[in-house]
Amino acid sequence: MATAFSCQQCAFRTGGNRGRGHQIRQGISEMQIRMKSPLLLVALALLWANGAAAQLTVLNTNVPASFALTGFLQAATLKPGGAPNAGGTLTVNNITVIVPDNSVIQMPAHALTWAELFDPKQSAPVFDSSLPAQATPPINHPANNSIGLPMTGLALSDTPVNAAAGIFPGFFPSCEVTVVGNIDANGASGNPPGSYIAALILPISQEIANGGAGFITAIDYAKGRFEVNGKLNTLGTGTIVEINDPVGRYGLAHSPDPRFTADTDNPTVTSGNGYPMGIPTVAPPAIDPDRPLFNRPLNPAPGVTTPFRHDPLLQVGAPLTSFAMPSAAAPNAPGVTTPDPWRQVPFMVGDFVAYSGNLYKINPSAPVTPFNPAAPIGPNNKPMNQQFYISATTVGAEKVEVVTAPGTVASGQGPAYMTLFRSRIGTGGTSLTVPANPALGIDGGVIPIAEPRQDISVRGWVTDATQLVDILAVDVDPTSGAETERLLGSILPEAGFLAGRGNRGRFRFEVGAGNFLPVTREILVKSHHGQLQLGNQTGLNHGTLAGLTAGQYQAPTFEFLVADAPPGFPVSPANFNQFPFLAKGEGTRSVGGTSLTIGPLTPFPPSTP
Repeated sequence: MATAFSCQQCAFRTGGNRGRGHQIRQGISEMQIRMKSPLLLVALALLWANGAAAQLTVLNTNVPASFALTGFLQAATLKPGGAPNAGGTLTVNNITVIVPDNSVIQMPAHALTWAELFDPKQSAPVFDSSLPAQATPPINHPANNSIGLPMTGLALSDTPVNAAAGIFPGFFPSCEVTVVGNIDANGASGNPPGSYIAALILPISQEIANGGAGFITAIDYAKGRFEVNGKLNTLGTGTIVEINDPVGRYGLAHSPDPRFTADTDNPTVTSGNGYPMGIPTVAPPAIDPDRPLFNRPLNPAPGVTTPFRHDPLLQVGAPLTSFAMPSAAAPNAPGVTTPDPWRQVPFMVGDFVAYSGNLYKINPSAPVTPFNPAAPIGPNNKPMNQQFYISATTVGAEKVEVVTAPGTVASGQGPAYMTLFRSRIGTGGTSLTVPANPALGIDGGVIPIAEPRQDISVRGWVTDATQLVDILAVDVDPTSGAETERLLGSILPEAGFLAGRGNRGRFRFEVGAGNFLPVTREILVKSHHGQLQLGNQTGLNHGTLAGLTAGQYQAPTFEFLVADAPPGFPVSPANFNQFPFLAKGEGTRSVGGTSLTIGPLTPFPPSTP
């Protein structure tokens, strides 16, 4: 899942006449210059005096101005009292931004209120009871910082000066944030003029552009993780990748910080075309019923065509990277070992995966030390892959294609699966009227928004390419929180090429201009194949975990395109007043087991002159 707020930027240009004011007309003698110099100095002194008297007294003609900041989270504060919907402040690039009450913070695959971000219960590490005990487990942040104020454990100022072993060492190495909003130029919100007020915080992550890729070279079934870039079938030689999964959706549950969880309702651990995948909880030849080994057929000998065709590009006996699930109106009966489209597909050695997440120290209290490859490996000389591991929010087996039976749920074909990898939408925009202010000599006028953004781009995959895909906005009732689906359009996925391979099931809904407003926080896609609730699976500590809903995918929008004024006009504000989920609220939700109504942002980032 890409990730940024976008706005049209003004380009400042220098004219071709630069320096012309410093030219001296030819033919003037040195004496003439000397004689006129005292008069010239007097004239310049008068000009400078007038300029000093005409100091600027307001910012941007009192018009709110949009901003977008990305950088290290230097500090984060919570409003005194710590109400469940309370705001506070954050500091990035030395700029302190007001976080309004009712702010919902987007993590890489998870959403929290601003107050929840400070709650140690939200960040408490989770590990399945089946996992081996860890010699140096992750350390949760305390509730308060060194001056007794609530802390997130994510900001640079939350890091202790000298952390003893076993004490929270700070979030390693840092945390980044992208925040967008409007600058309150004239203090209309009740805050000092020039205050930065946040509208969207999306996302907070260790590193926004983090990503890794490589071939799985070994799988540690006992610990529920895999390694890339190591020696084939040899544990301890590659980069450790664990899925940040506190509920056990994709295998054994583990999470050093559940705020950075993978999405466990709309899978972010999938094949290249969106089929859910996971790591078996038992080593082969044993069978994990939720992600059985027989859901990954092997490449047969040359000439074999059934039940699966030989792939001439793969070694015989290697896991197939492209195959079709049979139709199945219900999950396999006990003892049936044909591929089951109601279950996940297991990762296997040889899969090429792309992943993103956080880099953690294996020993949170240990310093990072250089490695000397010429010296023996030991406690004081460890390669990087023995000092760190990746806790992944997303994992994609990019070249694995698993298609499901064409047709519909109603006709008994079983489930189809979906994923989204891009949603971007224009937010419209209209010209702004600046009122006159005679006391300041401002006559007023219009700031033109000549190019309102009316475009949309939604891209994803579906495992049944024969059925239409509906693109839907998710409108939220500001009082009850009830969701209503609003159809934006429909599109037929690509059929693929090369005997059905090659982008089969990819859909791209892209329109240059249309009526897609108002914008919503989330986009939903649904296949005409139909939706169904999968059966329960085993979750954390052998508990019961409700199954996924197949045939649809719902995810937040990370890219809102905001029209801007052209050069030569005051900086225009982003039209956050046209975002219903910000201006009206998002209704009632459960926060910490308590019902909470998320109302309008307060203070609201001023969006009109």
